[in-house]
Amino acid sequence: MTNLLPVDTREALNKTQQVNNRSLYFDRFADPTLSNDPKRSWFEEGAKILVCEEAQKRARFPSAVSVKARLMSRLMVNMSGGVMENAGLCLDRYGLPYIPGSAVKGCARRMALQALHDWVHAGTEALDSQDISVPCRASFAKPAEMLVAICTVFGWVEQDWGDQSDLAWACGSQRESIWPEACLMLSERFRWKLPEHRPWKKLPTFAGQVAFLPAFPNVDPKIELDVLTPHHKKYYESKDPQAVATDTEEPIPVLFPVVKPQSDKGFFAFPLLPLRQAEAALLDHAKLWLAQGLSIFGIGAKTNAGYGWFDSNQSGINAGTAAVQKATTGDYDEKTFPNQVIALLSQPQKNDLLKKQIETLKKPENDEWRAKVTAYLNSPAGKEHKKRLKKAEWFPQEWLQQ
Repeated sequence: MTNLLPVDTREALNKTQQVNNRSLYFDRFADPTLSNDPKRSWFEEGAKILVCEEAQKRARFPSAVSVKARLMSRLMVNMSGGVMENAGLCLDRYGLPYIPGSAVKGCARRMALQALHDWVHAGTEALDSQDISVPCRASFAKPAEMLVAICTVFGWVEQDWGDQSDLAWACGSQRESIWPEACLMLSERFRWKLPEHRPWKKLPTFAGQVAFLPAFPNVDPKIELDVLTPHHKKYYESKDPQAVATDTEEPIPVLFPVVKPQSDKGFFAFPLLPLRQAEAALLDHAKLWLAQGLSIFGIGAKTNAGYGWFDSNQSGINAGTAAVQKATTGDYDEKTFPNQVIALLSQPQKNDLLKKQIETLKKPENDEWRAKVTAYLNSPAGKEHKKRLKKAEWFPQEWLQQ
C-alpha cells in the first residue's frame, strides 16, 4: 500500500519501518484514494495493531467516581468527519478507543430530560412502576425539584431557557408553573436576586457542578470492520424532485471500523468529578442518569439500530431496563448473546439466521435469554426493530409484549 507522507517524515521512517501505533496509523497514514479491497485491507491492517498494556493503565482515572458499564454491541463515535481521516473512532495517543466527555454528558442529560418529560406528560406526581424512567426521578418530590437538579448538574446557557429549548420540551404544558418555581429554588441555592416576572430571563449562565470525563475501557476491546450498503446513491444525491429510486443502481458498500462488544471481563469506566463544592446527592443523580441512559439510549452513532448499547448493571446501579444481565445457564453467555441474537435483530438480510436463533431461544433452559430479547425490543434501543418484527409472521409476537 502506498503511504502518502511528507518527504521528511518518509525519510525518518526509512520507508520500510512498520507503524505499531493504531492512532498514528489511522490519523497519518490514510489514503483517501483507496476503495474496495485496498480500502478494506487498509482498515484490516489498522485493526490488527494492538495497544500495549502500559498505555491502557495510563488511561484510567483512579481519583474519580466512575460508572462502569460493559459494551454489549458495536460502538461508533466521532463519525462526523471523513472516515478515512479519523477512522470514525476516537483513539487516544496510544490507539485506545475512548468516548469523549461531551458525549458522556449528553447521554446523561438526555436521560434526565426524558425522565422529567415523562413525569410531566403523565400529568401526575404518582410513580408508575412500568415507566422505565421511574428510577431517574424517584428521589424527587415534584418536577421543579428535578429540573433544579438537572440544571445544577449540567449547567445551562441563555438559550436553554428559550421557547424551543429542550428544557421547554421536558416541562411541556406545565412550563409556566415549573420554571418560576425552579428559578426560585436556584436563586435561593446560589443567592441570586431575580425578578418575580419571568425570572429565567435574568438567570446568569452556569457551567454545572459535575464534570463528565472521557470514558476508557479497562482492556483494549479491539476493532473490527462493519459495512453500510446504500442501494440508491444516485437517487439520494439527486436534486431533481421527480427523481425515482430504481433497482438498476449498483449497491456501493461503505466500510468503516467499529469498537467490538466487550467480553464478560471488559467494561468502560465513565469517570465523574464533583466541582465547586457539589453536594453528594448531585453526583448520585448524575451517576444514575448516566447508567440509565447508557442502558436505554446508548451512546455514539446509529443507536436506533442497536449500536452503542451498554449494560450498566455491574456498576451497582439499577439501570432498570438493561436488556442483557448476567446469566449462567442455557446456550448463550454474555459474550455470544449480543453477536448471535441482538446483532441479528438489526439485520433483515440475515432473517434466516435469526429464525434459527429463535428456535434455540424457545428451549426452556434459555428462558432468561428469551426474556432479555423481550426487554431489548421493548426498550428505546429496540423500538425500530420491534416495529419491523411486528409485521413478520414468523417472529413470536408474544416476545414483543413487555
